[in-house]
Amino acid sequence: MPNENLLLWKTVDLPHNQISFIVEGVGFFDGAPGPSMRLFSDAESVQSICSSGDSEFLAVTKIYLISPPWMNRQHERLMEPLSEIRLQSSDKEPPIYEFVTAGGQTYTSVREHSTT
Repeated sequence: MPNENLLLWKTVDLPHNQISFIVEGVGFFDGAPGPSMRLFSDAESVQSICSSGDSEFLAVTKIYLISPPWMNRQHERLMEPLSEIRLQSSDKEPPIYEFVTAGGQTYTSVREHSTT
């Protein structure tokens, strides 16, 4: 991979408490098909790309969940391959999702509040 591509990723700034997704697949770059990678901040967009694609993203090969500390109960973000996104409730705003990782861990999009 050329160095300029590596340097590009050093400029990504993610909000500390936000759920993010990296979607890998095949897309068009300068009119030619090739590897593609995009960053998303909502599950609805990820599901849309997976189900119907878009003009610049033809096929999805892998999705990674970047979970914030409140979600994964660690002191840092974790990036894990996803195996499934489940819509648990669409009657709330924002909708409630569950994210199942390839390792079997399940996370929810709802922040749990402690009652102490």
